[in-house]
Amino acid sequence: MNRALYSRENNTVGYHERFIEKGSGPAVLFSHGTLMDATMFEPQLDHLAERGYRAIAYNSHVLTAEPAAHTVGDLVEDCRTVMDDLGIGTCVLAGMSVGGFMALEFALAYPERLQGLVVIAASAKDYSAEERQAYHHQFDKLDIDGMVPRDFAEWVAPFCFGEATMAGNKALVEHWIERWSTTMPARAVHFQGGSWIDKEDTSERLAAVRLPALVVHGEEDVPLPIDRAQATVDALPDATFVRVPEAGHSVNLEQPAVVNAAIARFLGPLDLT
Repeated sequence: MNRALYSRENNTVGYHERFIEKGSGPAVLFSHGTLMDATMFEPQLDHLAERGYRAIAYNSHVLTAEPAAHTVGDLVEDCRTVMDDLGIGTCVLAGMSVGGFMALEFALAYPERLQGLVVIAASAKDYSAEERQAYHHQFDKLDIDGMVPRDFAEWVAPFCFGEATMAGNKALVEHWIERWSTTMPARAVHFQGGSWIDKEDTSERLAAVRLPALVVHGEEDVPLPIDRAQATVDALPDATFVRVPEAGHSVNLEQPAVVNAAIARFLGPLDLT
């Protein structure tokens, strides 16, 4: 499925702009997670732009056009379209949560387009039958018109943020609860969940990913416990693992300085010419 949604001529559709771009230089492309949008990477975009990179975060097509059912494979093709439309021949691809699931699949499908891989709060492992049933039960509630209901946004916050953030950074949590309930179409989130709940375990295929990889994971991640990230690190031939204390699933927002430093260290030795 190939949706040519992204162009410089019209960067805003519906509630969300198609991409945010800062800086110039070697390209680093970011793909967000479920419930999130491109603004979740603003701390990373600013940090990398100041250091000579072209840092871009794009919004999933369910946030820039009529939401529709899709797979992680469809997200891979969307990412390729973004790169083509923005004139990016090769890049370092960074993905968070479902964006990370997509990035791993992209590395398998189009390795020639990548110079490196950053996997944030994601895993190649699949979900158990019990987890799939529970996720379907919750995400099916969002097959409705309008924005994400406030009560759902409040319920899901502890899954998106770690205990330390929930207790010590209430402003960040409230910002996203408000954003989910005022700018995030419920049906878009419904279809986002449907793209990954039943995903396959790709761990055994990762030996074919001959790219330098950085795996970043919060130690307080609830939906993806850190042992699943360790399994992904073990399956990748050339991976560096950064465990981030006092951070949950939205690790790059909860501990931006730590994540920014880790990404900068990872990018430094790479030949991005």
